[in-house]
Amino acid sequence: PMEATAEHDFNATAEDELSFTRGCVLKILNKDEDPHWYKAELDGVEGFVPSNYIRMHDHSWYLGKISRLDAEVLLRKQGTHDGAFLVRQCESSPGDFSISVKFEDRIQHFKVLRDTQGGKYYLWVVKFSSLNELVNYHRTSSVSRNQMILLKDMDLETKFVQALFDFNPAEEGELAFRRGEVITLINKDDSNWWEGQLNNRKGIFPANYVCPFNRQN
Repeated sequence: PMEATAEHDFNATAEDELSFTRGCVLKILNKDEDPHWYKAELDGVEGFVPSNYIRMHDHSWYLGKISRLDAEVLLRKQGTHDGAFLVRQCESSPGDFSISVKFEDRIQHFKVLRDTQGGKYYLWVVKFSSLNELVNYHRTSSVSRNQMILLKDMDLETKFVQALFDFNPAEEGELAFRRGEVITLINKDDSNWWEGQLNNRKGIFPANYVCPFNRQN
């Protein structure tokens, strides 16, 4: 829920709308309030855009509001290779993004910076009009200045589930969550109750309250 490409030109007819041209990349700020109009940003300006004029990009590496701690837990999992990464929203400054990357048993966090003119994204010197371009560039150019660290997708097949409903525990040891939250899966040996982690809390929850988390949905 982050970026979209404009498939048609759009000319704003109201003050709170945002004009754009076909092919430009919009940052989507909110698409939950109205299915027909999303709140978006382009070149540092915010406004509403018609959802049928744009195509959302869904990337498996974008995990939204996962915490820094949960990002570290996830990237430390067995079998995770060097360069395994995810992009998340900054806890300290909402609206900004961080890239968390595993390298030699350490997890490094790089804040994605934005320039004041035009809101381009960058880590060091080279600037990009979208996060997607920045990520793709750093697959072949190091994200770190001190070590050669290239971004490589991690296997996200079974590691996440997303809550379909709110879950309010009745017993100790159960994991509370809200609809839409993404839970890191620890164990699903039991077919009815799975174990997971959310915001540094661990616990079990009913398996039928969640669905596989797949960025393509």
